[in-house]
Amino acid sequence: MAETYEELRKLSMDELIQRYDRVAKNTVDSQLFLREEIARRDAEAQTAQMIRINNQMRYMTIIITISTIISTVAVIISILR
Repeated sequence: MAETYEELRKLSMDELIQRYDRVAKNTVDSQLFLREEIARRDAEAQTAQMIRINNQMRYMTIIITISTIISTVAVIISILR
């Protein structure tokens, strides 16, 4: 029996891999479909991780910029005194 798209999306990654292993012994078409779903989920997880890294880099850049400005102002003040 073929699952609907929603049913397939609700499966955990482990369930999906188990399903792939079971179906792989009997068919060819379903193998490709399940393999593509596994690859899509892997790509989605990598994209989410890259977005998190990008956000961390943005926050670090902002903090470094603010620290540099504060440091520059402190040096200018100490020179002018």
